[in-house]
Amino acid sequence: MKNLTEFPQTIKTPRLVLRVVAPTKENATKLLSIIDQNRDYFMDWQAHFGELKTVEDVVAYLNKRANQIKTNQGVCFYIYLNDNIIGRIRFFNIQDNGCEIGYWLIKSANGHGYMSEALSALETELFKFGFNKITLDIDNGNIHSENLAKRNGYTLDKRLPMASWAKCVGKCDSLIYIKRESR
Repeated sequence: MKNLTEFPQTIKTPRLVLRVVAPTKENATKLLSIIDQNRDYFMDWQAHFGELKTVEDVVAYLNKRANQIKTNQGVCFYIYLNDNIIGRIRFFNIQDNGCEIGYWLIKSANGHGYMSEALSALETELFKFGFNKITLDIDNGNIHSENLAKRNGYTLDKRLPMASWAKCVGKCDSLIYIKRESR
């Protein structure tokens, strides 16, 4: 596989821009505001938001994501609609020319097809870059994510009993959805 520093840092779709965000105080301040406005909503499925309470926490988080590019561990994009961040999508857990994708959207952005559009655009770039398998690890009960996987052509590969935990459902199965490059 190529070095992830060669992976596109910006991906454009008809409505969105996916962009790697520099770990600056300014970017961290904007992101913390988004997190604070959506914290209760995020916490149901994304427990790590509980650790992001200060600008310094978010700068450290952004630094961690920036270092993952340099160490070939993944790339994190923020999803912009009209110059406003509405979500995040990243790929990570890279192995054997495959990777996992994780994502979130702010509450008001749900139901407009934005994540489906962002996921499709990232998949296209991943397959062009040489990946041949993409995995989504979804907590059982996260109907929005399950529907996203199905809409975007993923198939349920396996169910890992009681392998995950989410605030809104507690201990739950982990559903592994897979999409392979079609040649």
